[in-house]
Amino acid sequence: MRALVTGGTGCVGSALVERLLEKGFDVRALARKSSDLRHLKTTGSEIVFGDVTDYASLRAACEGVDVVFHAAAKVTPGWGTWEEFEKTTVRGTENLLKAAVDARCSRFLQVSSFTVYGDACMKGDCAADETTECAVSLTPKTYYDYAKLLAERACWECHKQGRIKVSMIRIGSAYGPRDRLISDRLYRYAASPVILWPGMTNPRYAIVHSRDIADLCILAVTSEKAAGEVYNVACPEPTRLKEFAQAMVKARGGRKVWGKVPFSVAYVWCYLMELIARLLRAKEMPFLNRYFILQLNQECYLDASKARRDLGWVPQISLEDGTRQYVEWRRVQEEAQKKPS
Repeated sequence: MRALVTGGTGCVGSALVERLLEKGFDVRALARKSSDLRHLKTTGSEIVFGDVTDYASLRAACEGVDVVFHAAAKVTPGWGTWEEFEKTTVRGTENLLKAAVDARCSRFLQVSSFTVYGDACMKGDCAADETTECAVSLTPKTYYDYAKLLAERACWECHKQGRIKVSMIRIGSAYGPRDRLISDRLYRYAASPVILWPGMTNPRYAIVHSRDIADLCILAVTSEKAAGEVYNVACPEPTRLKEFAQAMVKARGGRKVWGKVPFSVAYVWCYLMELIARLLRAKEMPFLNRYFILQLNQECYLDASKARRDLGWVPQISLEDGTRQYVEWRRVQEEAQKKPS
């Protein structure tokens, strides 16, 4: 079976490429020419150049493909314009759906996010399941979230019309090699001998290793039962965010002094980092921003029992093993950067 993976240089996409190859799939990975292809070139997958904003490149990439795994998106929550999110995440998904239909692909797997639930999984003691209403609205703080919601709607419309069979996953928080978000920030944060934690924040978080996420993607796209279904991605028991930070600190080794800083102070500091970045017209999202600090103060509480019940999916990688693997991978990257080119 031939599979196309978009976002193959990212955290989830690269894990998907690896797991598909391990399971005997013929894998084609879509990448932009400007992407870092070093890891992808080591996998043995077929690399095709294209962009989700360019339908012609997608049509060529989908030719001869059986299943499409769509993991590409603009993944800079809290940073960027609505036009950027709409172009890449919304229109890009629509382009890929059309290309997959035109190429007569049989299945389409959309990688989505818990953020489409809005506040429903961010507060209270009731975990959001797949029947929870998606109620996110468009504001400057929710460009990423709302774009993911519109991309979902495009997928479901295509499925309802009978044009292609769609399955979907909603990830809480992915971590693993090539993660540029939460793992990267906690890894760098843990480099300091003193760890200042903002206030009393310690929310429940649906943190899942990218390899486990990839396994669920494959189960969903190869199961007839999963056609037209959406699955939350979360471990049976939620992880407290501070547990994740402590696991990252432990994986890095060495003693650390833990302290506290008022949440309001941390928020203002992140606002100033954003302001400086905008004044400098920085293209990259600053290391600390308001979206990140707000994540430390809100729940990501998901019920993923449907995936276990329908597909038999059970996460295999413990937090200790996952953070250790991330730290080992990160150190290899750092050593490679030190070597003269």
